[in-house]
Amino acid sequence: MEPRMEPTQIEMQFAGGSDVKSHSWTAEQLSNMMELRNPDDLRDKFGGIEGVLATLNVNEEIGLDDNQHEDREFRVERYGKNAFDPPKSKSFLRLIWEALNDKTLFILIGAAIVSLILGFAWPEQGDYYTFPFAWPETQSTIYMIQYLSPAPGYIEGTAILIAVALVVLVTAVNDYSKERQFRKLNAISKDREVIVLRNGRLQTVNVAELVVGDIVDFKEGDAIPADGLFLSDKAAGKTGMIKSDQSSMTGESDLVKKKRDHDAFLFCGCTIAVGGGHFVVTAVGMNSQWGKLKARLGKAREETELQKKLGNVAETIGKIGLVTAGATFLALMIIWIIKVVQIPWDWGSLRDIVGFFIIAVTIVVVAVPEGLPLAVTIALAYSMLKMLKENNLVRHLESCETMGGATNICSDKTGTLTENQMTVVKGFFGGEFQEELGAQAPFPDSFAALLYEGICTNSTGEITIAENGVPVFIGSKTECALLQMAKNYSVDYTAMRKATDVTKMYPFSSAKKSMSVVVRTPAGLRLHQKGASEIVLGRCQSMLTLEGQVVPLDETRRAHMLEIIESMANRALRTIGIAYADLPESYALHETHTPEVPLTLLAIVGIQDPVRKAVPDAVKRCHRAGITVRMVTGDNITTARAIARDCGILTEGGVTMEGPVFRNLSLDEMDNVIPRLQVLARSSPQDKYVLVNRLQELGEVVAVTGDGTNDAPALKKADVGFSMGITGTEVSKEASDIVLMDDNFSSIVRAVLWGRNVYDSIRKFLQFQLTVNIVAIVLAFVSSVFGGEPPLKAVQM
Repeated sequence: MEPRMEPTQIEMQFAGGSDVKSHSWTAEQLSNMMELRNPDDLRDKFGGIEGVLATLNVNEEIGLDDNQHEDREFRVERYGKNAFDPPKSKSFLRLIWEALNDKTLFILIGAAIVSLILGFAWPEQGDYYTFPFAWPETQSTIYMIQYLSPAPGYIEGTAILIAVALVVLVTAVNDYSKERQFRKLNAISKDREVIVLRNGRLQTVNVAELVVGDIVDFKEGDAIPADGLFLSDKAAGKTGMIKSDQSSMTGESDLVKKKRDHDAFLFCGCTIAVGGGHFVVTAVGMNSQWGKLKARLGKAREETELQKKLGNVAETIGKIGLVTAGATFLALMIIWIIKVVQIPWDWGSLRDIVGFFIIAVTIVVVAVPEGLPLAVTIALAYSMLKMLKENNLVRHLESCETMGGATNICSDKTGTLTENQMTVVKGFFGGEFQEELGAQAPFPDSFAALLYEGICTNSTGEITIAENGVPVFIGSKTECALLQMAKNYSVDYTAMRKATDVTKMYPFSSAKKSMSVVVRTPAGLRLHQKGASEIVLGRCQSMLTLEGQVVPLDETRRAHMLEIIESMANRALRTIGIAYADLPESYALHETHTPEVPLTLLAIVGIQDPVRKAVPDAVKRCHRAGITVRMVTGDNITTARAIARDCGILTEGGVTMEGPVFRNLSLDEMDNVIPRLQVLARSSPQDKYVLVNRLQELGEVVAVTGDGTNDAPALKKADVGFSMGITGTEVSKEASDIVLMDDNFSSIVRAVLWGRNVYDSIRKFLQFQLTVNIVAIVLAFVSSVFGGEPPLKAVQM
């Protein structure tokens, strides 16, 4: 490991003072600034964050100019590319040497060389063969003698050397091919998209395209793609604060607060634990702190459980072969000694002993099925590549084989079973139910102002327009559906966000099933909240009508709204409640806990998310294969039940249950209900974890899907964890074994197919390999014990 530079050494490398001339600092100087993590140095030597932005020639409100290709090329040349140097690959000659570096092969080579020496020094004598022949003219039998010349003495030794060379070559070629496949898969597994601000608008780019000076947009749960300096929080702007999990860099489990004016340093590979916002990239690739650490470390690929088991099988068979080889050699030697004592001594007879030894060693070679672990690796690598083509990015090799034995799949609903193409189609607004939302805005100005303020500010989603004119949703699809509804009514959500003074944002909480934002108004503070409809409704004590009047929510109105929620849920619509509350200017806001105050209901909207067309058939295939499919969702139980029926998950006699009810069951009650449990609604990540854990304790092999940061424990706990490649956070992807590139349940079914294919391939290989090995060993031993020469020569075996 390279010695860490002392601060005094690093400081000497800083460009003098707060010089803000464009690109006046080198990649090494910026990297050393990040290594020091000293706010005073950032301020005094670099002119603070403003000095860094000026030096990198970037405006934090606009970002880089995406049309300036020469500028990006210059940044890549000066500061490096956002990619990590792959570990040095082994040369083909190195692989040949590693394949040859085997004790058994060395013994065979030695025996072959001795055989060659004896064959040239004491060549075998020919033999005479006598056979009867009936002479037709005299009708008598005569005996003819034919001289059979011996085979050249170098044949056996040369053949063994050629066989060893072929074994080494084939092994090296397989290893070379396997290494290339894994390098290709590793490169793909690190490929992901990030959101950056360029030309004043957010856009998605490949992580490898990040350059120093880029303004990166991040949200809670994201993994930081490069080193940088925190600029602003999405809620409070430049005065805001986020929390970062730096345990992967420092080993400290405590979350670290990040503010623009104090400890703004963000590091590649760490994750955002609380909050969201923007940061400017200051170091990429091997110049980042993670890159420096990676350069000093190397990680060997571990064997999978199946490889370990088959390795043990090979070792056991090898021991049996060793015993058999010793017994064969002993039997041949006893027979040889009995023969030799009856004839005059000839030094050429030593050739027989070498031959016996070669046969014994060959039995050992044949007995040891070294190909078993290699066959598993090839089968797994082949399956990984095939799964990749079917939108399964395998992060852990063993998950391929584990999926072959999966008996339960616990799947999310949104985006996995459904298309994740959210559209607001119905809604209850200000006391009136809108069966269809038309092109014209149905709301009076005063009501619309409150509604759209809540929709636009209480959101981190973004909508961009692709080149073909199709809207592209970035972030939560539910939030984007609400933003799209606002856009349809000519509301510019970006302008509204800029015009609103956001004081505090509380991200979505899976425990409370809601997210909130506090904004400043002329009268004080205002809390906007949206979330699960019946939960938000339960927190409301009044309702704002379209005419702008606040009326109490009596039991009659509340019952009516619950009926509307039930009605929309029965049509498989996701229902979201939107509410607000006015707070006094002096209200003390907690850092992480949403204000618990009586709310006023604005609206309950019904969002349509169609079931994927391929899902019902995929669920049927799972059932035919003996796999139980369960839906685990945060949605209303009525919505979940309707969608589960459409998917074919909920069958006759199946049980649907809400998470709070499930988690409070005793173990005996849980064990009774789990075999019939098919839908778990209004569930939290903890409920999912409890379900997975209990299924495993009952002997099931469980696959589970997850997309949120809080899903990480369940993904880790499951036998195979599937994260979402499109909607999943980086934390969930890191915790998973396989990433679904298309977020599609059908891809999970194909993973099962390829997992079972691995087992079938290994089973067939075992049948062939062990049959050949056992037959060869038994033939060699039995023939030797009964006094004859083995029917199979060393080269043949």
